[in-house]
Amino acid sequence: MSGKNQYNVLVDMEDGGAGGAYTQPTTIESDGLEFQDFTNDTSNTNSKSTGAPPLSTPSNTANFYNTEQQSSNNGSSKPLWSLDYYARYFDVDTSQVVERCLKTLYPVGDFAEDTLNHHPDLYGPFWIATTVVFAVFVCSSLAGSLAAYIVGVEHLYDFRQLSYAVFVVYIYAFLCPVLVWASTKYFGCQPSLLEIIDYYGYGLTVWVPVSARARQAREMAEKKRDPTTYVNQTPFRYAERNFKSRTPPPDYSDVIYPSSRPCPDQLAPIELAHDLRSLSSYFGATDSAWEQRSKEAYVLKELPGLIIIPNPFTPEAQRHLIQQCLCDYPQAPNTSNLHTHYEVPATGLWPLFEQEQNGTIPMDDSSYYIPKKQSNTSENGDDDDDDDDDDDSDDLDSQQQQQQQQQQRTLAIPLKACDDDFKPDMDVVKADPPAASTVPLLPTSDLIRRLRWITLGYHYHWPTRTYHMDRRYPVPTAVGSLVKGVVTAIENVGDPEGKWTNTYQGKDYQAEAGVVNYYQYRDTLMGHVDRSELNMDAPLISIRYRRRRKKNDAK
Repeated sequence: MSGKNQYNVLVDMEDGGAGGAYTQPTTIESDGLEFQDFTNDTSNTNSKSTGAPPLSTPSNTANFYNTEQQSSNNGSSKPLWSLDYYARYFDVDTSQVVERCLKTLYPVGDFAEDTLNHHPDLYGPFWIATTVVFAVFVCSSLAGSLAAYIVGVEHLYDFRQLSYAVFVVYIYAFLCPVLVWASTKYFGCQPSLLEIIDYYGYGLTVWVPVSARARQAREMAEKKRDPTTYVNQTPFRYAERNFKSRTPPPDYSDVIYPSSRPCPDQLAPIELAHDLRSLSSYFGATDSAWEQRSKEAYVLKELPGLIIIPNPFTPEAQRHLIQQCLCDYPQAPNTSNLHTHYEVPATGLWPLFEQEQNGTIPMDDSSYYIPKKQSNTSENGDDDDDDDDDDDSDDLDSQQQQQQQQQQRTLAIPLKACDDDFKPDMDVVKADPPAASTVPLLPTSDLIRRLRWITLGYHYHWPTRTYHMDRRYPVPTAVGSLVKGVVTAIENVGDPEGKWTNTYQGKDYQAEAGVVNYYQYRDTLMGHVDRSELNMDAPLISIRYRRRRKKNDAK
């Protein structure tokens, strides 16, 4: 022992040899033992030691917890221009690269400390940048070739796009980090260049799925432009697909805005025969602003018979009519799309909706949820009397089957209303559509948002696109007054060039049927053809309200 608490000799006390005497090995190293001097006291450096001097500690052990220093030491002996110098930065597992890619998609915490562990790599940035270059070039080439195939021309691959993609992506992934590193170095910081490269390189991960999604969007856009990809590609369906398209977004360049963007090539201004507000008080009171445009209207040159009247309502008149559409018109005897599946109260849904919003109806109240109608299967199994004889049950079942077959024969019409050979049968009694058992039980606040239409006057049978001639009810006074005023105002009005003129007189018009449509933000009105009208000469009046985009632009 040399010095205090310093031991340089290890004695093995086990019996060895023939006589159990201890045999000293020739050297300590030959016994497979190594000794370490753990002292940190430099004051005893001159003390004498009776054992072998301690061996030096390997550098890997000393720098085990300092990965940055360890990486630096491992490559310090390699020249900067050799591949071996950079090989250590590519020594990462696939799981590590995937984890770092995922962390860039959901950046939470310190990326350098929590994800990189201050052990950056170059494999991930190089691989991701190369993948982005490949994805961008391939997606662009596929979209171009698809567009050329649809048009029927030869597609020439432009490899300049590949060079451009390589230049842009690699400049972003590697040159930008160098500039950031130099800037921070200039201001006295001590950043890690490799960590900055990892920030930029792994940050490109999101562009791999984005480029693939963009390719799919371009392919879908080119497919929509190809008429052969659709069974029904009429001009109306083509325009409808344009405005309902999400990818690509709808093209509004051909949309006509009479109030804000007149189109002299498509719209022609005309003058109404009468002042609308003088014909019906439901349009609102007359003021000086209205007198300047009281007879303003437009006709569409490409569509004979269409007359567009800019907003003739006052704000008060609009609110009054909207209130009636929500509160009064849903009441009995009018029917809606909800009546098929739910037991809608005779007063409609609006009173219950107001009570629910005011908190006067608790959730445990029976009126909080609108009950569902029983489907045909439920009604057939609702017989509580199990003591009836078999003959009566068989007779009842046969009657129900006959009724169902009769109902199916009534609803089975081979042609649709849009077909040219469709001939509606107005005289046949039409059964109501059966209730569905799969509709959910909803409170009033949710159910009222599913309201889509309400029929006024003659009820409409949607499965056959015909009217119930045996179900006629009076049209609301306000609606009748408004539409009759419009028909009177357009008497003898037509195209300025004399191509057509409306000869229908207001005194001959009487409102007999109508539909109130309700729209949520994503709802649309499907196109339809009115082939069930008995009088094809009477004008069809449509009043449209929409959310204001700017002042005095509600319609």
